[in-house]
Amino acid sequence: MGKFVKRLMLDDMYALGRNEAWFSDMAKKGLHLKKIGRIFGYFEKGEPRETNYRIDVIKQPSLEQLDVYHDCGWDIVTNNKDFYIFSANEKTFTTELHTDPIEQGLSLSDLNKRLRNNLLMMSMAMILFLGMMFSAYFLNKEPFLFMIKGSFVQQILLVVVELYVFYSVIRNYLAIRNLKKSLLQGNAINHKEDFRKARLTSGILAGVFLPIAIFSMFIPFVQISKSQDYTLPETKTNLPIIRLADIEQNPKLRRERVYDSDNVDWANRVSYDWSLLAPVQYEIDENGIVEGEEWADKSGEYSPSITTRFFELTFSGMAENLTLDLISRFVYRDDTEVKTINHSELQMYLAEEGIRKQIFAFLDNKVIHITYYGKRPIEDIIPTVKARLVSY
Repeated sequence: MGKFVKRLMLDDMYALGRNEAWFSDMAKKGLHLKKIGRIFGYFEKGEPRETNYRIDVIKQPSLEQLDVYHDCGWDIVTNNKDFYIFSANEKTFTTELHTDPIEQGLSLSDLNKRLRNNLLMMSMAMILFLGMMFSAYFLNKEPFLFMIKGSFVQQILLVVVELYVFYSVIRNYLAIRNLKKSLLQGNAINHKEDFRKARLTSGILAGVFLPIAIFSMFIPFVQISKSQDYTLPETKTNLPIIRLADIEQNPKLRRERVYDSDNVDWANRVSYDWSLLAPVQYEIDENGIVEGEEWADKSGEYSPSITTRFFELTFSGMAENLTLDLISRFVYRDDTEVKTINHSELQMYLAEEGIRKQIFAFLDNKVIHITYYGKRPIEDIIPTVKARLVSY
């Protein structure tokens, strides 16, 4: 027994004439077909031979039918579901498997109907899939925030892969439909059809879409591996954060702590996320208590807090739209006035709702959102926000 090698099928199995010609060409090179799958054809190395191959679409051929084929010089090589492949020495075979093109065309009716139904179901699935994708991103009130926080790139890549699969389904159906039509017109299959251009085209497409599919599969694992939550250090850090102590300027300020089973202080925590559109994403909370001081409305002990959301984007052109989406998401009341402050270096938006004060700003590819609950005026926070955004 010779050594076995495998080669990518590349072309559709439904392209009968091209595959028959390819198998014959491989036999001339000493590679003789032994088995086929969806992706690979398996060949045994041997002496070069002039061999003819025929692909017949039949359901569970009887022993009598195979005996007739054998008597005509054709031996079964392998099959993949309803696709049966036969071979014969070019110099010894006596007759073709099919001598009547019209009869052969009629034998493809079931396959043609099955592929047409597959195409109809795939078309409906694609319409539903694309509709869901469109509504998720283009009917969303905050599409840029959704893109950055979600799996937009992965989903777009999956759309590309799905479109390629859809194209393959269409191509398969058209191949059998056109073959059936040609046979019913009395034209026999061209068993020596040129296969090189089709295999080259399919190889290029596979070389493009296969890496895309693999890449899209790994994106969620990268996101999970990079995401983390931990307690915000009380010491100085390089995080893009506005510290509560810098705003309050009160020596009586101390932390309010809330721990869970993961030993993370969720009142003072750092959450880091990653996506292809925003490789750096922070959400940082800091909560404090000032002993001996109350809120102005006497509702309880004064407990200021601050949340910093920071994004470093892959594309700076998304910064303004992301900032507007953050305003849409976190400014709850429609009657809240959002003030715009234009600096030479950055753009900033301010919103106040009682003790809740928010600052939204962007510079180049960096976006920051500060939510502060406390007594200090919002104007006192602006210089710190600007300095942090410029220096980070």
